[in-house]
This record gives sequence, structure tokens and C-alpha cells, in this order.
Amino acid sequence: MMQIVCNDEKKEIRPETTLIAFLGELGVKPDTVFVECNGVIIKRDEYETLVLPEGARLELIRFVGGG
Repeated sequence: MMQIVCNDEKKEIRPETTLIAFLGELGVKPDTVFVECNGVIIKRDEYETLVLPEGARLELIRFVGGG
């Protein structure tokens, strides 16, 4: 197992975990969030191929509409 930080919370993941797999483990639909990894916004077409590195710092950003 290896550690990453997601929204300031430590998480343990298996090596070679992709971003899309991690979002699935959290129950997050990929089309409802923007993801920043180590300060870089990740394009949605990279979610399936991006393997999360040891010590990655993720921020999941959700947009909420309202009026």
C-alpha cells in the first residue's frame, strides 16, 4: 500500500491505482469533479491513464449550482 492525500485527508491506495479507479473507490462520478494532482489540473481524458504517484496531493473540486 502507499499513501496519498486527498482534500487534506490521508488515504491508502494500492500501487498502480489510476485516478479513475480511485474516484470509483470514493464513489465519486468523474464527470462531477475537477481534479488537481500536485498542483496541476488533470484533464478528464487523462483520468483513466493517470497512475497516482506515492505521496500525491489531490484536490477534488465540485461545482454546485444554485440560485
